[in-house]
Amino acid sequence: MERFSDIVRFREKKQMDKDSSRSRNKDKDLWFREFDVRKVEGDQPSPTSEASEASGEEPNARRAYERLRERARETRKRVREDQDLDAAGILSDLEYVLENHLLEDLFEYAMMSPEDPGQILSQILDVTIVALKLGAGLGYGKQELLDLGLAAFLENIGMYKIPESIIEKRGRLDEREMALMREHPILSAKILSRLGEPFQWVSDVALQVHERADGSGYPKGLKGEEIGEPASIIGLADTYVAMIKRRPHRDKFLRADAVKLILKEGKTLFPEKVLKVFLEHISLFPLNTLVRLNNDFIARVIATDPGQPLRPTLELLQDGRNAPLRDRKVIRLADHPELSILEAVDESVLAGH
Repeated sequence: MERFSDIVRFREKKQMDKDSSRSRNKDKDLWFREFDVRKVEGDQPSPTSEASEASGEEPNARRAYERLRERARETRKRVREDQDLDAAGILSDLEYVLENHLLEDLFEYAMMSPEDPGQILSQILDVTIVALKLGAGLGYGKQELLDLGLAAFLENIGMYKIPESIIEKRGRLDEREMALMREHPILSAKILSRLGEPFQWVSDVALQVHERADGSGYPKGLKGEEIGEPASIIGLADTYVAMIKRRPHRDKFLRADAVKLILKEGKTLFPEKVLKVFLEHISLFPLNTLVRLNNDFIARVIATDPGQPLRPTLELLQDGRNAPLRDRKVIRLADHPELSILEAVDESVLAGH
């Protein structure tokens, strides 16, 4: 679940940036240059599709997402009824995703899916998918990805023991409620200990996901290399997903704003290696993001280039006078050095909204 101090820090910075963004557009790229972007070639899973052949259906992201959602519902039920967890079933669903090369499509499907009132289930699914994407970017092999995905899927299960009245509360949590929320990593680790010695590492990861490199995390205030890389990956994925989804007590961030703020403010919270991969594989301007150009045109991102994350391919939607374009032109910013993106914008900027 989201680490509230991270969100508060990022929200305060977001407001400061918003108040002065137009005056700083010429310096827009400076923060980005602090990161040495690189592409890491990960292991590609072998092309098998036994699960899809058994069902008689072509594998696709929607079915994979619903399959994981059903597994999350089952896991929630097992936790609430103090039943044994089905780690093998979760691993089977994750293997289905990897072996059928569904991770990229699944990521886009998860990011574009409608807001879900069952926020814990959605959070668990989306964090798992983002963590897998980061792990793939770091070059993790299939078994490492399965381990990472299992840990991400289970690290927040302690939340199922917290009253929904607290989780869904509008407005700030009081001190008692906040203390209870901060206990969920300990609850998660306790529940995961029932999986036995072969899965002790999953319990250890759950205890570390909300730790931060500068020692500001919880429950133990670990620092730097005391925090394992899987926990840092999942912690970053958890923070990102929490920021881009609406919550009862706050509005969501635009995906581009969330990426930018994490990269600017997260340098003391997460390892540099993980942040670099986050930048390249999550993208500052993800697919379907609306952006304003330096000529005031509004466009939608329709393709990204990992080698040039600030210069995606765009479909022009609206001119500088807010008039919709009848013939929507597609341009690659890499081919138009005179154009640049000023900011990500909300759907409300489109004429007729």
